[in-house]
Amino acid sequence: MNEVLWSKLAAYSIDQPDAQFAFSDRVARENNWSQEFTARVIEEYKRFIYLCCEAGHPVTPSDEVDQVWHLHLCYTRSYWHDLCQGVLGKPVHHGPTKGGSDERAKYHDWYSKTLESYQKHFGTTPPVDVWPPAKIRFANRRDCRVDRSRNWVVPHSVVWKSAAAAGILVGLAGCTHMLAKQNDFELWLAIIILSFVVLMVMIIKFGKGGGGSGGCGGAGGTGGAGGDCGSGCSSCGGGCGGGCGGG
Repeated sequence: MNEVLWSKLAAYSIDQPDAQFAFSDRVARENNWSQEFTARVIEEYKRFIYLCCEAGHPVTPSDEVDQVWHLHLCYTRSYWHDLCQGVLGKPVHHGPTKGGSDERAKYHDWYSKTLESYQKHFGTTPPVDVWPPAKIRFANRRDCRVDRSRNWVVPHSVVWKSAAAAGILVGLAGCTHMLAKQNDFELWLAIIILSFVVLMVMIIKFGKGGGGSGGCGGAGGTGGAGGDCGSGCSSCGGGCGGGCGGG
C-alpha cells in the first residue's frame, strides 16, 4: 500500500469548514441517505480514488461511490485543484461508457477486478452495502430526477399491496352488508374512507422514496445507476481515466 498517498487522501476533506450546506449534506439529501451512511460512502470514494492511482488496472466504482464522484466533479475547484493537483499530483478523468454489450462486459470485468484490488490494498473485504456484487451493481434500473416536495415516490410493491388490501376490505364489507343489511350509501362511504386510510398508512410506512442522484447545482439529480459505469486507469503516469454512463 502507498502509505503516503493514502495518508493524504485520508486527511483530505471535501466539505468546506465555512459552508452552511456542505458537500456531504448535498450528497445525503440528493440520495436520501443518512449522514452516517453518507460519511461511509465518502470514505469509500477516497478508497476508490486511491485504487484509480494504485491498482495498476482499470477500475470501476460502485453506484454509491459513483454518486459521490458525480457530485464532486461539479465542485470543480475542490475536485481539480484540491484533490487532483493538491493531493494526487495528477488528474483523474471521468468518461461515460459508449454503451452496448461489449462495454457492459468490460465494466463487469473491471468492477470484479476492482473488488479484488480493494481487498489486496486495504486488507479487508469491501462493505457490501456500498460495494455490492456485480450482479446487483449492474442490475437494470431507470433512475430519474424527482422533486419530493411535490411528489410521492411509492414503490410498485406498495401500490399492489394497497390494492390488495382495498380489495379485501371491499369483499369484507360486501359480506357485512349481506349480513347486516345496512344502507348502501353509508356502507360504501365507510368502505371508501377505510380504503383511503389503509392506502395512506402504507404510503407513509413504505413509500419513503428517495430523490434522484448526483446533480449539479440543484436538489435531486440525474440518475447514473441504470447503466454501465466505470473508470479506466491502467496507470497514473499521465492521469487516470474514468467513466460512468447510462447506456
